Parts: sequence; C-alpha cells; structure tokens
Amino acid sequence: MQRIKLDVVTSTQDLAEAIHHMIPGDFVVTAEEQTRARGRYGRDWYSPRGGLWVTYVKKGFGVEEINVWTLRVSLAIRASISNYVEAMIRWPNDLVVNDKKISGVLLEALVEGNCATGFIGFGVNTNVEAFPPEIKATSILLETGKKVDNDQLLWEILREVEKYASLDQVRVIEELNKFLSIKEREVVIRGRDWEKTCTSLFVDKFGRLVTECGIFEVEDVLRLESK
Repeated sequence: MQRIKLDVVTSTQDLAEAIHHMIPGDFVVTAEEQTRARGRYGRDWYSPRGGLWVTYVKKGFGVEEINVWTLRVSLAIRASISNYVEAMIRWPNDLVVNDKKISGVLLEALVEGNCATGFIGFGVNTNVEAFPPEIKATSILLETGKKVDNDQLLWEILREVEKYASLDQVRVIEELNKFLSIKEREVVIRGRDWEKTCTSLFVDKFGRLVTECGIFEVEDVLRLESK
C-alpha cells in the first residue's frame, strides 16, 4: 500500500480528501505533526510530534457502515497497543487508559456517483511527552516510560483493521462490549442543546449506546464523559 509520509501538515484527513482522486487504490497519509487536526464535529485534536497521526484512505467504501467501521478501527487500535497498555474503548470513538484519552478515531466518507471513499483518520498518543492541562490524556510513553516505533505500530494497526473488517457487525459489537470503558458506569452525555447524566449499560447491535435513561445514536451525541 502506498504511504505518503509528511513532516508537518495541517491535517492528514484534509490532505487525504484533497488528493484521493489522484491516487489509484487504497493509500495512507501520515504526519509527524498536525497543526489544525480535527475530531468529531470539527473539535481541535491535539497532535504534536511524538504521536502517530494517520488517515487511511479506503476505496469502494460502504457509507452505511461508517458507525461500525469506527468501532472496528477502535478495536484494531486497542489490540495493537495491548502489548504496551491496557486500553478500553469509550463509545463512540475514543480509547482510554484510566479514563485518559490515548487514541481517537474520525471516520468520514465521500460519495461520488455509485462509489464511496472512506477516510479513516486515527491518532495514537505514542511518544507524546506532555499535554496541556485542559486536556485529559495520556500516552504510551507516559504510561510505560518506553518509546514506541511509530512505523511498526502503523502497519500493525492496519493489519488489525483488515482482520476486524472481516467480522460481521454482531461479532464487532460483542467484542466492543468486552472492552467498553463506560459499561455500568455513570456518564455525562451532551447533545446540541441538552445534557443527561445516567448509567451506561452496553452498546446494542445497531451501535447505539443503551443507558438507564435512554438509547443514544452516535450522531446525536456531541460529547460523552465518564464521571
């Protein structure tokens, strides 16, 4: 698979979307640093030197599977970093260690005629040495005192992504619930003009979060925090 390896970029996601029609087949964009990276709903994504910042471009993508693909990638990252840390998945798109974010996934798709291209963005805080005080995050380096080979980890994650791509949605959800960080915990869920505090239970077969105060679709939740 072709890899475009950059030193600094505003966003691997934006660059990949700009050049995807120029490159045949699937490819991957990585950067040592992103200056204007974004997460869900355009939120800033802190991605300094030391981390692994990636967009994996997949052609012939099933747009209807965006939500389950986010879970597939989260599981792939969790499996890949399990040799270093015991990460859990915070629905819908974060991985955490002791409730501190260590990785995140942003999946977008572009439909052109009958074809769709998936832009699977993800970041892993591998060798990041420090975070601003307002960001509740950690890195493999901070957790273990050891540095990670980002190139090696990249290809390991991509191999795991392909493994999880072969699983149907039922199997993906079953495995997700094994590693759900918010299972049977009180969480604060925020939407565009509402906020609820309730006990999270599990993720159902449709990828929705089931809680004691309702069932939530990914698209309806702007932010989720564990208490």
